[in-house]
Amino acid sequence: MQLYRYSPIANEQVLHEAIAYVAEASSALCRQVVGEVFPITSLTVFAHYPSESICLKKLLLTMGEQVGNTNGPRVALHAPINLGSHTITHLRVREPDPYHAQVGCVDLNVPDYDLFKRDFLATHPNNLRLLVRPEYELIELFDPDADVLGYVLSEPERSTR
Repeated sequence: MQLYRYSPIANEQVLHEAIAYVAEASSALCRQVVGEVFPITSLTVFAHYPSESICLKKLLLTMGEQVGNTNGPRVALHAPINLGSHTITHLRVREPDPYHAQVGCVDLNVPDYDLFKRDFLATHPNNLRLLVRPEYELIELFDPDADVLGYVLSEPERSTR
């Protein structure tokens, strides 16, 4: 029985299908929660099995140059992935984590973090939560029926969660 949509991802074609799904489903989640869609340039695919993680890391490192590693490697893509209004320039593979059963997540590029926080955080408590880190904070978009997550970062250059 397959527990996770797309997993285990074993080739580049399925990885691209998962990337497109994460971007599309995250946009739908954002539209559902705040009534707007924001550009996506950084996307993460979640590995669910150790062998899948190994395969995805190998694929990822053929697609770009590694620029970070937080819960898994992140690369600046050699060739951006164009998905409608989104141009994915950075891709990450998250290490298997039993608390992250989703297909993946995105960083949403909002024009003004403080305005987003002020306008939406208090009015959408069932779908937005503030996560405070020592150096920055982020707002997580979620829905129990969605298998993707979205993040709005106070410092977008920290897209290496």
